[in-house]
Amino acid sequence: MPRLLFVCNTAAILVRFRMPLLKAAAAEGYEVTCVCGEGMDAESYVAKLISAGFGVHRLPGLEQGGLSPRQLKREADTIGAVVDDLRPAILHSFTHRANVAAFLALRNRPGVRFIPNVTGAGRLFDEKSSLRKQLARMALLQLYRQMGRRCECIFFQNNDDVAEIGGFMRLPSARLLLTGGSGLDPEEIGVEPSDNTAELRRQFKLNYDIAPEKRIFLFPARGLKAKGVQEFYEAAGYYLDLFDDAVFVHAGEPGDDDPQGVGHEELVDMQRPGLHFIGFQPDIYSLINASAVVVLPSFYREGIPRSLIEALYFGKLVLTTDEPGCRETVIDGWNGRVVQARSAQSLLAAMVATQAMNPSEVARNSRRLFDAKFRVDRVTAVYLEQYARPVEQ
Repeated sequence: MPRLLFVCNTAAILVRFRMPLLKAAAAEGYEVTCVCGEGMDAESYVAKLISAGFGVHRLPGLEQGGLSPRQLKREADTIGAVVDDLRPAILHSFTHRANVAAFLALRNRPGVRFIPNVTGAGRLFDEKSSLRKQLARMALLQLYRQMGRRCECIFFQNNDDVAEIGGFMRLPSARLLLTGGSGLDPEEIGVEPSDNTAELRRQFKLNYDIAPEKRIFLFPARGLKAKGVQEFYEAAGYYLDLFDDAVFVHAGEPGDDDPQGVGHEELVDMQRPGLHFIGFQPDIYSLINASAVVVLPSFYREGIPRSLIEALYFGKLVLTTDEPGCRETVIDGWNGRVVQARSAQSLLAAMVATQAMNPSEVARNSRRLFDAKFRVDRVTAVYLEQYARPVEQ
């Protein structure tokens, strides 16, 4: 039985976004093992991986950002020891830190096929980043260029990352592969898209005093400036000054623990009638289902935002920015609107424009886009096809 080793920054990412791939690989006959960092609720997510039948090696520190040579060497040594013990046929890694650590581990282990996966460029690629981050970005790109001489291919989630990171790696186009994010499995969601949301809206009225007869504009993200939280609140305020047909809901954790975050107290203070901060919601799918519009005015260098893929599955009108990863989820005027990043006025104009869009047509169009690009079986099939390719001599 061939062995497949996944390396990822956290167990949570593997469970939440990669479990269908892990299960599909096991069904194809691979013995699957995971190396992962700690992160939020690590014990719970590691237990889920183990209960699904996968081996797990925990590597504290892999969940962190940065490119500390000392930490990377320690992580590479640990991954290398796992490789020596398991002797996997393939190592598939996700996120920058895991990609780099895995590459360093495999430099002197030529017998293992190496498939890194860029899941979003991240903060280092912000066009307004500091000099320190610009230097770190160049260091990362140099590592990716070296990685290009070791990996058999590299996966991306959007064309901008292919052009910027893949272009720097100087790889032929056949080795730069693209997937529709991590994919979404409708069976795992367990909530069917529905036009009958009266009961959900009644609960919102009881729990949050959200008017059930009005359209809901949902911002399903952490309170991070790069996610466009300030633009959402500002544009929502302008809209409410002009119209009385909608309510605006921010569902997500506050950004207290992030230097670029907006904290709980500030988010509470930014509320007003018709504009609600309701914090993290475990049943986010029902909230998306009951909403009319999903809003993500992000200028973070996303892969493909999961919340927007979920919005497409539920047939929602999407408002997002003309930024890498975000623009892939909208055909402007067809299933939503594309707005200028960092512009509350551009977002407000898009919010007003939704009044003229036909909800039934938008729902069909968003579901059509989801089925064409983002179903998990499509994404998984691309990975399995690569695993099955004959090794080039």
